[in-house]
Amino acid sequence: MGIKYGRIMLVLFALVAVTFQCFGTERVFILKDQEQIVQYRIRQFVNKSVKSEVKNEVTQVTTYNKENFPGVFPADSIKMRRGNILSVYDQSKELKGRLVYNPRSDRLELYDGNPGDRASLTGKLLENPNLDESFRVRSHMYFKDWASPSRYESLVHKFENLTGSTYKDIFVLDGKIFAISGDHIYQLSDKKGKSLKNGPKTALVLAESELTSAAISPWGEVFIADSVKNELQRVSLKEGVLVAGDPLSNSSLSAPRGMDFTASGELFVANGKPGSTTVSRFKFKLGGWKNWNPVAKKGLDVGGSGAIDVALARPVGQVISEKTHPIKEISKEEAGGHYGISQTMFIGPDINSEATIIALVQYAPGGNTPVHYHPNMEQIEIVISGKALWEIGEFEQEVGPGDVIFCPRFVKHGYKVLGDQPFKFLQLEWRNIED
Repeated sequence: MGIKYGRIMLVLFALVAVTFQCFGTERVFILKDQEQIVQYRIRQFVNKSVKSEVKNEVTQVTTYNKENFPGVFPADSIKMRRGNILSVYDQSKELKGRLVYNPRSDRLELYDGNPGDRASLTGKLLENPNLDESFRVRSHMYFKDWASPSRYESLVHKFENLTGSTYKDIFVLDGKIFAISGDHIYQLSDKKGKSLKNGPKTALVLAESELTSAAISPWGEVFIADSVKNELQRVSLKEGVLVAGDPLSNSSLSAPRGMDFTASGELFVANGKPGSTTVSRFKFKLGGWKNWNPVAKKGLDVGGSGAIDVALARPVGQVISEKTHPIKEISKEEAGGHYGISQTMFIGPDINSEATIIALVQYAPGGNTPVHYHPNMEQIEIVISGKALWEIGEFEQEVGPGDVIFCPRFVKHGYKVLGDQPFKFLQLEWRNIED
């Protein structure tokens, strides 16, 4: 049984393979001017006939302005914080408001500071996770310095409030707080996050630069936008000292401002001056076991003026059940040859997955599916309740709760419900498999 993207659709026999296979999705928020935030979805597809060719599908999801979020605009910068909370600031670095990205609605919503209840259907937002929990204490995601910038978010907030508009941006390396202003990088704290006794000290000077924003890569290197040289300066700590590396130069950079990294290490850069590329994109490849070399990718042309800032939603998963997604009967037209079937789709590429499809399926007593096979898809069914007679390849078998049915491509399969109780199973599909 197959499920067509975007709606529940069951296909009886062979499914036709598509030319492009989706392997990644990003939610990007661009502060295009001081009065609007534009949300985009970027999908990357690999051309299966030309393996090296990668195509992008850029979709504008929606635009937010003062009508959506009164009091948030005008805005001068945005930062995606822990819990996918988008903090919006004015030119003086004063917090204008907080918005939370809801993956279920794929929209930003006003955040009132209530994280919710972890026992509820939607769970509790991890704005301030309990770091004493055993599974967090033992995790480098919370306790390994630069690998976990979120560990220092409260510390960064403290220094942001103290510095106001003195500095353009603040970042953390090895527990130390650094700030940028003009062509200077200042150290504000010691390794324990305490303010330096004699006040901020100069950590590094990048002569004749105008530093506007900073972003830390997943490998611990800091990229700093230089709006005068149209470059991204690269700095890192070596033996406790901040040192500069070779800058990243590219023709797509035009007065770069805000930046943000994806979890996989792709960098998005907002360009302050209008041009063909409003947001530049760079992927990085490891060379010589220590150097991360940039590879320019096709950027985003969102039209109009240049961009002020950019932020990306952090990857999220979902806990889903019948409580949140009630199972629904499928009409004969949609069923495509399946009889007595109800279904709900939990996960798919249009929801929050890169490739996998997960659905909850139920057949009424007397329900069945004629024998068929799929040339480009594998399936797993996990039986929850009821019983069925299942043909799978060259065997038939009665199956019930706890049984797992694995069906590779080209393996014929079909089934009918046994008894007078509904037959329910969780189905997982991997599509577009080919030689």
